[in-house]
Amino acid sequence: MKRRKNYPFFSLLVLLTFLSCSKQEEAVKTYNYNLRTEIWPEGMGKIFPSQGEYNAFTIKSIYARPEPGWVFDRWEGAVSSSDNPTNISFYDDLAIRAVFVKDTFKVRTIAGGKGKGGELNQLFYPTGIALDPAGDLYVSDMYNHRIQKWKPGATVGITVAGGSGYGYGPTQLDEPGKIDIDSQGNLYIADTRNHRIQKWEHGGLTGTTVAGGKGMGNETNQLNRPFGIAVDNSGTIYISELGNHRVSKWAPGEETGVVIAGGNGEGSDSNQLAFPLGIAVDLDGNLYVADTYNHRIQLFEKGSQKGVTLISGKDFKTESQINYFSGISLVNNSYLYITDYQQERILKYDLKTKSFEIMTTNTSVEDNDKLSQPYQTAIDVMGDIIIADAKNNRIQKRKISAE
Repeated sequence: MKRRKNYPFFSLLVLLTFLSCSKQEEAVKTYNYNLRTEIWPEGMGKIFPSQGEYNAFTIKSIYARPEPGWVFDRWEGAVSSSDNPTNISFYDDLAIRAVFVKDTFKVRTIAGGKGKGGELNQLFYPTGIALDPAGDLYVSDMYNHRIQKWKPGATVGITVAGGSGYGYGPTQLDEPGKIDIDSQGNLYIADTRNHRIQKWEHGGLTGTTVAGGKGMGNETNQLNRPFGIAVDNSGTIYISELGNHRVSKWAPGEETGVVIAGGNGEGSDSNQLAFPLGIAVDLDGNLYVADTYNHRIQLFEKGSQKGVTLISGKDFKTESQINYFSGISLVNNSYLYITDYQQERILKYDLKTKSFEIMTTNTSVEDNDKLSQPYQTAIDVMGDIIIADAKNNRIQKRKISAE
């Protein structure tokens, strides 16, 4: 006798299985919410990410970047805050507006200024600054043993090198001096107390030694407290050394350098330097040196071992002849911007007319905006001057007007 097939039972089993799967899918289903963004005034900045769909309870960091000539002011909508970037928690469909204002400030702090410290919104004696091709600001945060990146409009910095405590490891720095950035966005750091130059590839997590690193010394493969640095378009690195009172040049990939200025002991002769804190190199390979303890700016033409004095203490009235020139920046191959940390001012030297003028002093600003031991300058795309105001633990931006 044939066994009868139980089709109704089989159909019921399939139905129950289907319902069970549906309930499981419903249990794991996630809810998404939309983010809408707006710029005010329209076109005066950008928001990253601009908008999108996010899982419920996701926390997302939102950053507002102003266009040149504008300043981030505040967030409106789902978040009311002046923090940039800010975090959004997705509990519903959200809308947020970034408000920008015209940059009409004469003097403004753009990084740090929250007292000395190691938090992301603080600095501790910034000695070097550089702007990358995208306009982001990099700061050598000396006593925090790190390099901080500050995006335009940001209220906190991002650690891009060091920050792991002082030390000699590939992720560490020890009282970094000045910095420079090449056209690819790679970062070069004068790692002063480690007697080496570290290169951090753009976005890299560790540094590579590209000069020195053989202990403190005066041999051609050694450095002694490197502080000033400049990188030309070929990738050649120029380094000023406080301990050796010299400037050396290191070609890409070479393990030894060539002395191109000083190196004849501390002194004030034309072939000597005394604790050079800053350097710059023009397109023709001519070297400019902030010869700090000789109170002068020296030009070493390419191939010459003897310097020519461009500015010295003798060019100033008696009460301001002691000038500790701490930084030097070349702008458009035409001008030198020079920091004087003793007199707390910035000078501009015209390479064509061989004349200089005082660009900023402490006499024309409020007490809270006065400089204290400025170490380096940079010029942004708007032609405004950026200053590493070291003892005030901040970076200032000033509109340029000769005084």
